[in-house]
Amino acid sequence: MESIWQRRSVRVFLAIGFGLPWLGWTIVAVTGMTSSPLRTVLFYMGDFMTVAGLVATVVAGGTGALRAMLWRCLPGGGLGWWVFALLLPLGWQLAARVIYLAAHGGLGSFEIRGLAMFVSAGSLLAFTTGPLGEEAGWRGFLLPRLLSRYQPLKASFILGGIWALWHYALYVKSVFASVVTGAQFTGSVICFTVLMTILFHRTRGNLLLAVLFHWAVNVTPEVANALLPASETVPHAVLANYELAALALATAVFATVVGWDKLGRKESFEPVRDLAAEAIAEDRAGT
Repeated sequence: MESIWQRRSVRVFLAIGFGLPWLGWTIVAVTGMTSSPLRTVLFYMGDFMTVAGLVATVVAGGTGALRAMLWRCLPGGGLGWWVFALLLPLGWQLAARVIYLAAHGGLGSFEIRGLAMFVSAGSLLAFTTGPLGEEAGWRGFLLPRLLSRYQPLKASFILGGIWALWHYALYVKSVFASVVTGAQFTGSVICFTVLMTILFHRTRGNLLLAVLFHWAVNVTPEVANALLPASETVPHAVLANYELAALALATAVFATVVGWDKLGRKESFEPVRDLAAEAIAEDRAGT
């Protein structure tokens, strides 16, 4: 059986999805470039991950496979999963802050108007980076193929590791400058991936919900800080530990709700049947 990593479409995906973002981010890191129009352009080269997913999908299964992916961008999944995608990240962010503040002098005020941060200009702009710039690659192209070959939990760990590594060139002088923060980031990304695999499974691969969840992960730290202003004084390194613990607990709880047995059995997710089986099969055949 051909390895997934030998497929032409996967090689195209990795070449575009890693090659172009890493080129732009490496230029920024090497030159020490600060705020400028060129730096913004180079930063946004991360959006080539979505381009990679679209191109690789066509390479794998032609325009029929691309249409199947685009159908998954339509609203779907049920109201409960929209609430899950939007509010679960805020839940673990608030839990981390409440636990820390309650143990260190009190919560202070709760500012409900902080929810307005969800619709601030900065939050809305965040859709244009990771959420829209990556998800056609990670959950659109790569995850269905991993699920066709590996158990869901193993597929999530593989994808989470690749996703974390993908950020290396972007965060080489910040997150990955320290083993501790690099490990925290990688652990967080793997947890995100497990949760998004659950979301993927329960919504039959809906990409719009994946975009929403990714966006919520990115913006809810600022929303949580606005809701609990006292958390602004918590050292970032300390808060990161509480956030990771709350995220890990949330992941374990929701994985239990789905059923660990389902995450451990490839057939329980049936990704090939539900997600353009003919496109994945053609890719396996090398056409």
